[in-house]
This record gives sequence, structure tokens and C-alpha cells, in this order.
Amino acid sequence: MRKPVSLTLFLLFLCLSSCHDDDDAPYPSIITEMVDCPTDDEGTMTSILLDDDTRLTLTNPQTGLKKDVTYRALAGFTRETDRATLYSLTGVPLLHDSTAVAQTDPTNVVSLWRTSRYLNLHLLPKTQGQGQHTWGYIVDSMVDRHAYLRLHHRQDCDPTAYSTDVYVSMPLTEVDADTLTFVIETFTGTREWVILLDP
Repeated sequence: MRKPVSLTLFLLFLCLSSCHDDDDAPYPSIITEMVDCPTDDEGTMTSILLDDDTRLTLTNPQTGLKKDVTYRALAGFTRETDRATLYSLTGVPLLHDSTAVAQTDPTNVVSLWRTSRYLNLHLLPKTQGQGQHTWGYIVDSMVDRHAYLRLHHRQDCDPTAYSTDVYVSMPLTEVDADTLTFVIETFTGTREWVILLDP
């Protein structure tokens, strides 16, 4: 199975119906979800895989990507049964073990949720757009198959000016545990989540 990789590109697909003469046509209802985006041996993305393991075939396949990889992204799309039309695709950083360079600069948290393959986080760091934020996780300890992790966040030289939305994912294959405690330093103090993992 191919490991997911971070999508470093930002792709925007314009709604084709907006080019039609019928200006009164309703704008389609866009679904926004975290997805895996596999490519084939020619670097073409022909489908997306939802976090509930549903695979949707794209009506507008994307070309010119890396061959035989799986990108992680936040997708905006419309859906009709088992087919989807992409309208936007934003890269989602993947969290990997950053214990060796541990840093816990604060960030606000909108939500954290677990799916079959990922721990997903919607974060709200403060930025002025002057630095490169880096993300990962820190292993504090492992006790009787209970993993204690913290969010690694390096603010770099970016002043904490205004909030911006960031989505990140940690593949659950990174952690060999039955229970996970995940700690995040926020601007208002430490927050902690306990997540049960499949044995």
C-alpha cells in the first residue's frame, strides 16, 4: 500500500457551469472533506478516497502530478452517487515523528477527530505570513500500549498577528498503540484528547 504524501500544490478548479449563458443557474452544493488522492503510473489522479473508505471516480481527472503516490488533501467537490467533480484541492501536511526537533509553539484548535486511517486536526495558528510553520508530533512516552503524544509546532519567525485555518493529518499507522493521548499547547493553555484506537 502506498504511503500518503503531503500535497504541496494548491489547485483550484473553476465551476464549468459558471461559464454558461444561464446566470440564474444555482451554484452547486460543494462538499468539503479530507481525502486521499492516489495517482497512477502516469501521474494522473482519477479518483479520491474519502475517510469512510468510499472511493469516488473523478469526472475531471487531474494530470501532471507525481507518479504512484497518494496525496493528502482538503477537497471541495460535488458528488453524484460514486462520481465526484473537483472544484478545489488544498494540500494537508502529514504529521510525522518530530521528537528530535521538538517545539511546542501555541496554536488554537477548532477540532480533532479520528477516522479509520487518520487523526485529523483543524488548527487555527496565528500568522503574519512571514515564516514557514512546521508540524509534527512528539512522543512523550508509551505505557502499556498507551501512547502519549504532543503536537510539534514551530512558528519560525512568523509574528502571531491574525488567525488562519490549517488542516493536518497524522496517519494512524505511525502509532502502535491501543489508546492515544494527544496534547496541544494553545494560546489559552494546554488541551488534551484521549482517543481509543483499534487493537
